[in-house]
Amino acid sequence: MDSHDPSPDVFFSANTSPVRPASAAPSIEITTTEDSSCLETSRTSFSNSPSSVYANAATGFCFCGNPSEGRCSGCDDTPGHRNTYYCSKECQATDQPRHVQMCKSLNTLRTLHRASISLQEIFYMYRAKLFDRPVAKIDKTEAEGYIRLVICEGRVTQPTNDLQYLHKLPCKLFGEEDQDDEDNENEDKRAILAHSASAQSLVWMHDLIGYFLADVAFAISEQRVTPIYGKRSVVSVDCNKQLDLATSEHFILAITLKNAAGTFALDLCGAQYGFYDTLTRFDEYKARGIANAAPLQFGNHESIRYSVDCLRRERTRRGALTRVNLQTSQKLVSGAVEWEKEYGTRISTMLQASTEVFENRKEGLLHYLAYEIQERLDKMAEEVAPALDARARSWYGAVADT
Repeated sequence: MDSHDPSPDVFFSANTSPVRPASAAPSIEITTTEDSSCLETSRTSFSNSPSSVYANAATGFCFCGNPSEGRCSGCDDTPGHRNTYYCSKECQATDQPRHVQMCKSLNTLRTLHRASISLQEIFYMYRAKLFDRPVAKIDKTEAEGYIRLVICEGRVTQPTNDLQYLHKLPCKLFGEEDQDDEDNENEDKRAILAHSASAQSLVWMHDLIGYFLADVAFAISEQRVTPIYGKRSVVSVDCNKQLDLATSEHFILAITLKNAAGTFALDLCGAQYGFYDTLTRFDEYKARGIANAAPLQFGNHESIRYSVDCLRRERTRRGALTRVNLQTSQKLVSGAVEWEKEYGTRISTMLQASTEVFENRKEGLLHYLAYEIQERLDKMAEEVAPALDARARSWYGAVADT
């Protein structure tokens, strides 16, 4: 990749409009009520009456043998599972006793999948806005399908306030023309955003994760693992060409679902090792990481989230970044609640909607939160500006006196 000197500008985003971004507003109507447990999302869905899964369901046939385009909206489009078709309300009512529990389990699983997709995109956006490495260039080598990225950090002046520890991740390093913190489809960019950020992801995303999973999670625990490298690795070298020996510890969430839907591993930072599936069945995660400590209950006083509170008092880079992130990450969950109120759509409803509606709502929420995060950063910058001006005047006065 081409080298690029880090810009002196600390903050930049495509979402700095002084007005609320119009694209955050949903553009597709949902006609069902907020309290509906099964949204009518297909052309012939029969609401609130789950159906049954049969081997011929993938061909579009009802269990009675008749062709049908009507699908059970409760478990429609669940990843890894066949859709269930019905030709009439009578067939659906007949099959309901056999399928009701399965439908609940599949609906819970589908909700988790959609929540994980949303949380992953939000994390990449948040990390891009609060990126903390002054990247000058990226050296990329590829051999036999294995990719190694070396982050070469540029030299920067000593920060005089907390915000100056933040830096843009230059878009030109990934062949992008415009800086857009919401566009994180490039796999190299994802790997760098995830690099050494697994613990931070659970801290900064803590409240939002709990908000998204409130209806489907029976139990959530934090698990420390020793990662197994896939087809990618990322290392960082500072301006003095010293290798940053990042910790080998990696943190994930183990989520046990309601309705006997299973236990899954949620890994927001697997991209740095070449794993791009945010959600994995927990018993299959051993191919990506090996647990090396007892799990901690998500959200209790011993969790990762609350262990960082003591760091905010440090007058170090770590302390500065902790202070900035603790202030800024509050806007993730409060912004999500504001989005629900402003656009009349609950996140729980978004996760139950048709695929088209879900994608539309998800993009709107992401854009809304990007705006909220940027607005918080801009306000923090305004608050430190007077102190910087006073310091500059004092320095120029001292120079004039000499």
